[in-house]
Amino acid sequence: MKIAAIAAGGMIGAVLRFWIGILLYQPHAQFPFPTLVINLIGSFILGWFVVHGPQLVKNNTLVLGIQTGFLGSFTTFSTFNAEIVLLLDQGLYSTAIQYFLISAAMGIGLVLLGMKSGSALLRKEGAEQ
Repeated sequence: MKIAAIAAGGMIGAVLRFWIGILLYQPHAQFPFPTLVINLIGSFILGWFVVHGPQLVKNNTLVLGIQTGFLGSFTTFSTFNAEIVLLLDQGLYSTAIQYFLISAAMGIGLVLLGMKSGSALLRKEGAEQ
């Protein structure tokens, strides 16, 4: 039942993200405004839901479906932000800073590595033809 709740929430969150992205899309804009708006909305909703959700929704499976499924597919950025805030609330300042810096630096680094790997593979496939 938990997996079904996560899957259903994930489907709804992913489709909503897609629709909002289309709604806010600006073909000539250089700034990724749709993604920023989606991530900020998701961060707010997750922050609110972490505090109020369990009191409003008594079904733990539904809470999991909303938090992990819906908000997880809508944006993982919200989870990242919530985890940093929770670490700060626990007084784990150094851990929160390390998590933020490592996530940002390694995330960007791995995107670059993935792009370069993909480009190299395309060049290799093009050379073989």
